[in-house]
Amino acid sequence: MSGAERRAFQAAMTLKYCQQGNARQAERVFGWGRETVQLGLNEHRTGVICQGAQAACSGDKLWEEKHPEVAQALWGLAELHSQQDPTFRTLLSYTRLTAAEALKQLRALGFQEDQLPSSSTMAEVLNRNGYRLRKVLKAKPLKKLPETDAIFANIKEKDGNPLEDENSVDGGRVKRLSIDCKATVNIGDYSRGGKTRGDACASDHDMGCEEKYTPFGIVDEDKGALYLTFGSSFKTSDFIADSLMGWWENTSEQERAAIAHIQIKVDNGPESSGVRTQFLKRLMDFVDHTRKIVQLLYYPPYHSKYNPIERCWGILEQHWNGAKLVTAETMLEWAKSMTWKGIQPVVNLSKTVYQKGISLSKVEMQAIEARLERNPILPKWDILIRPS
Repeated sequence: MSGAERRAFQAAMTLKYCQQGNARQAERVFGWGRETVQLGLNEHRTGVICQGAQAACSGDKLWEEKHPEVAQALWGLAELHSQQDPTFRTLLSYTRLTAAEALKQLRALGFQEDQLPSSSTMAEVLNRNGYRLRKVLKAKPLKKLPETDAIFANIKEKDGNPLEDENSVDGGRVKRLSIDCKATVNIGDYSRGGKTRGDACASDHDMGCEEKYTPFGIVDEDKGALYLTFGSSFKTSDFIADSLMGWWENTSEQERAAIAHIQIKVDNGPESSGVRTQFLKRLMDFVDHTRKIVQLLYYPPYHSKYNPIERCWGILEQHWNGAKLVTAETMLEWAKSMTWKGIQPVVNLSKTVYQKGISLSKVEMQAIEARLERNPILPKWDILIRPS
């Protein structure tokens, strides 16, 4: 946030937590400049928004505002080369995409020179939209499988592309999803890092928390929509499958009809791996229920940070950092108030109790394996399931 939007947020937090509008206390608690906070309070009180010198003197639009179609293609390229800051200390997406390479790929997509900026302007565009050209040393993968490069090449080749066989051509389009679970959230007098908004103190250690919730997220990469489910039970294959079914039920009939097949990017976690029998069974049930082809594209171990959903977890962590999630309702309200690509997420609470350790026998898996179309080169990392 910046400018008037940032001042509006500061004013709202100051009115709520700092004696209903004490700018000096906001400076002491949050570290904001009290002059800026006071300006935000005045704007909130009068409804008159002050324009900065640059905005007042310049009427020229930014490049991404002049060329929204090219910018949308650029964001798609940047997402493919990006990862979230694994420490969650910033909202930046660190990218390996240089300005020169971005221009080269945009030209390959058919955009003309009069639509493209100079190399220096392209660097500024990427920087101001959160894509910084640098590596995160702390995020260096611990291990690398021999298949790692082939797995990433396969994801890049398949991402968003329809199937080649004739049976998949039905006039629809590919729906791209990214799914994953986040670390368990403790409910109580806790705050991330032991710091909290306001004067109240908070615990920075788990002293035997009894109420905990596991967040599961689904990102619709095409719409930019985010769907969150907070489970009060264990993180299991059934919890993931039920949450995926909840996303489908929340989808409109018109949108369902427009889908040719669903691509799901997923980490190679124990609850959703390509060899987890219960997960594959539940995904097959999902396919038979939706009558849509599902393609599972797995990221290699120790590389989950490249999964697009990881950037949502970073934003959520930044959003409620310092807030005490004393009840489940508080947790849900904070989650609902975050934004991902300008859209607030759909948030649900699951009270279903799941049983851990459910698996299928070898005999039961024979019928399921017969329907799985595994990539002959990457059988555990690329799986296609068709309706019966």
